[in-house]
Amino acid sequence: MAQFFKPKNKPKRVQKQFACPIHDLDLRGQGVGRFKERIVFVPGALPGETVLVRAAIPIKGPIQAELQEVRQSSELRTAPKCKHYAVCGGCQLQHVQPKQQIQLKQKALANLLSRKALKIGDWAEPIHSPSFWGYRTKIRLALDARKQVKLGFRHGDSNKILNISECPVMAEPLQALLPSLRQLVEQLEGSQYIGHVELLLQGERPGLWLHTPKALNSADQLRVENWLQQADVAWLDSATLLSYVLPQFDLKLSYMRSDFIQSNLAVNVKMVAQAIDWLNLKSTDKVLDLFCGMGNFSLPLARQCAQVTGVEGVEAMVARAQANAQSNQITNAEFIHADLSQRLDLQPWWQPVDAILLDPARAGAEQVVTELGRTQAPKVLYVSCNPTTLVRDAEILLKQGYQIDKAGVMDMFPHTHHVESMMLFSKIRHSR
Repeated sequence: MAQFFKPKNKPKRVQKQFACPIHDLDLRGQGVGRFKERIVFVPGALPGETVLVRAAIPIKGPIQAELQEVRQSSELRTAPKCKHYAVCGGCQLQHVQPKQQIQLKQKALANLLSRKALKIGDWAEPIHSPSFWGYRTKIRLALDARKQVKLGFRHGDSNKILNISECPVMAEPLQALLPSLRQLVEQLEGSQYIGHVELLLQGERPGLWLHTPKALNSADQLRVENWLQQADVAWLDSATLLSYVLPQFDLKLSYMRSDFIQSNLAVNVKMVAQAIDWLNLKSTDKVLDLFCGMGNFSLPLARQCAQVTGVEGVEAMVARAQANAQSNQITNAEFIHADLSQRLDLQPWWQPVDAILLDPARAGAEQVVTELGRTQAPKVLYVSCNPTTLVRDAEILLKQGYQIDKAGVMDMFPHTHHVESMMLFSKIRHSR
């Protein structure tokens, strides 16, 4: 008779409490220390601190620890402004002096580049956000109304929704709506069908969108209409046209609610200006703007050079860029719809140009940079929201015969671990 044995239990991880000196911050905003030659990651800890932590020690690899006590505090530490900070997953760095956050992010990016042996010719002064609070002009709130209404953001350690009564990073006119907005949702008969709520600030006036798979009943529609009127809030449907300006280029760019725009418009203005300055274009230059969106970079570029070709994978955004060019009376910019993750060498626009600007999503631009040789572009400017894919693509560009001339970071998202960065590459010229 066959005998069956229960599998042996896996060894339990030992819970251990220990003191840990912190020497760095990583790109997730976690303190980095060491324990018995093992790397330790500690959310909430800062460089220069000694902290007491508790962790389940794995057999090998890095240790993920929980902060128990700060025994030696850093001068960078400050009291978080938001009362939800300890549990909300929206922010990770409110315990850091606001002016120092971008410096720490730059150092974390520099450390990553150094580990990959990527040398930076020059680090630009970081672009600071004009305001560390109230900078988000576009926000999405999660909603769970199955038992009781929960309106807010996800917990830092789970998918549960945290009810919020404040959010200091939201623009003040949006934050002021939270109490009455929650009351509205509580009154709606179909609130359980609403997936999320979007708030957007257009000028000084807020706008609202409720994401729901089916239309609200007539009674709920009336409740929403009454609230919009009383709160002086605009309804944002799929046809609502919004806009922002790039004043130094005399541009007004229009977009729809569902279009991607930067939520920190003040930093976006500075970022675009820096990109134009770094490229230092001549009036005769031709430029390729890849992942161009609705023309955030393309149209300012067109003010500086002979011809801009913008390429974008979302067809609706191509139409929006074309409309923006027309409304701003720009005739030297064309926009093309193409999948930039596919082979590009057969595309008619994949031709020699004087400069290329890349502003991809978090997935990066691996296919593009792999095929850059044909364009013979002497300059490439890469704008990134993901350091990991930026480093991967930078390594490919170096193999394509480029060098990194300059890099910089932008404080697009104060109090979060997210970092927007910019890197300028130039083609290495070999002497004969």
